[in-house]
Amino acid sequence: ILLTYDDAHTKVRAYIEANLTPGGTVYILGGESAVSADFAAGLSDFNVKRVAGSDRFGTNLEILREAGVTPEQEILICTATGFADSLSASAASLPILLVHNTLSQEQQAFLATTSGKFVIIGGEAAVSARLEAELDALGDVERVGGTNRYETSVLVAKRFVPNPDGVLLAYARNFPDGLCGGPLAYALGAPLILTDNHYPAEADTYVSGISAGVVVGGGALISDDIARNIFDLAADAAITEK
Repeated sequence: ILLTYDDAHTKVRAYIEANLTPGGTVYILGGESAVSADFAAGLSDFNVKRVAGSDRFGTNLEILREAGVTPEQEILICTATGFADSLSASAASLPILLVHNTLSQEQQAFLATTSGKFVIIGGEAAVSARLEAELDALGDVERVGGTNRYETSVLVAKRFVPNPDGVLLAYARNFPDGLCGGPLAYALGAPLILTDNHYPAEADTYVSGISAGVVVGGGALISDDIARNIFDLAADAAITEK
């Protein structure tokens, strides 16, 4: 996942040109108000495919269709009005449906074609009991949610990666690092745990004994001391920067 905006287009385009063979595919997620037509036009050496709907819900469904949800997969249900739970769920290697107050007819039709196994990520403040009841009418529903984003993050990690060899840490208070880090966590077979510059007590027993991991982002967001504390490393243990 590459994040871009008007002032970053030149750098992002240069990265694509350096790392993707001409004729390769670049997927642009979202409409032209999100990623401009000018940016897409500048990728003339590649097969550019825009995946977009009329709003975030429509774009979400188009991405799921493009990715090809298989009949046996569980569907993760996350709020569309906050980012934390979706970040935590992004390493689970499962499709994520974004929801708000109620399921649209298009969402209901899509879910009717799936396994009928739904896992809500987050508490009722994120995904309401009313929406849970709508899902229950379509299949089997489970909720994985804690009292805050940190606890939910750890519960999601325990649910989908019960015995990890390593852990990826991402900043809990904004989305860019975690959004980019989700595919890395998936590739490493590791969970993504949200934190910031305090020790997430919820992760204590889960990461006990794990001494390998990745911290996404700079030290102003997640300090080396916090990383050492989470991974139970010595105070002078080196943390490699890339």
